Amino acid sequence: MMYRIGICDDDIAFGCQIEEYVKEYARQENIAIETEVFLSGEDCLRYLETSALFDVLFLDIELSRRVNGVTVGRLMRRDLANEVTQIVYISAYESYAMQLFQNRPLDFLIKPVRKEDIIRVMEEYKRIFSDKKMFFEFHIGKTPYRIADHVIQYFQCSGKKVRIVINNGTEKEYYGSMSEVEKQIDPDKFWAIHKSYIVNISYIAEFRIDEVVMITGGILPISRSYRKKIQEKLLRFNMMRRNRK
Repeated sequence: MMYRIGICDDDIAFGCQIEEYVKEYARQENIAIETEVFLSGEDCLRYLETSALFDVLFLDIELSRRVNGVTVGRLMRRDLANEVTQIVYISAYESYAMQLFQNRPLDFLIKPVRKEDIIRVMEEYKRIFSDKKMFFEFHIGKTPYRIADHVIQYFQCSGKKVRIVINNGTEKEYYGSMSEVEKQIDPDKFWAIHKSYIVNISYIAEFRIDEVVMITGGILPISRSYRKKIQEKLLRFNMMRRNRK
């Protein structure tokens, strides 16, 4: 598994020091890792808008330009709907703590940051997010992407392309097949309803004989060859839900 780490700080020496701590940890743990260092919130946001997601973003609060670290976190969560990247805020002051709550950071580090702090953060990330079933991974060209499975509404396959429809209305399309999708997904969360559709059952509002109604109002077909399997899954699902009550 490849870890992607972002570091955003307008002090290039400090940013490079954090990068070195992260790389040293990766060498010690024999972990594959990629890092990107940014000197402004604007540069960091531009990268987040167009490139693969980071696993962890070490984000300084007091950036020198208009876009500070709090704003980067807020726009990342709200406008980009990015709940995958775990934010680790860095500051020389403790007074920011309450302002950061809405951006759901993984941690908050006070400068000066020690190597031990970075090791603790990385260990915490591994402990919580080491289950790859929580994410769906794919490539667009040579760029790797990772999407949290809970934000995926459904997969649609057309020819040699797979389209991923996400809960914020955005989509991702890449070259692949449904058989490759099925190797990654959790079959208890994602059900194949058609040779061209795999659906996250959390986003299904209603099951009908030959279609499902999504909570967004969209309708997807259940093909004849999948109907019996879906009925059996629904029966088991409803029995499990009753037993939990």
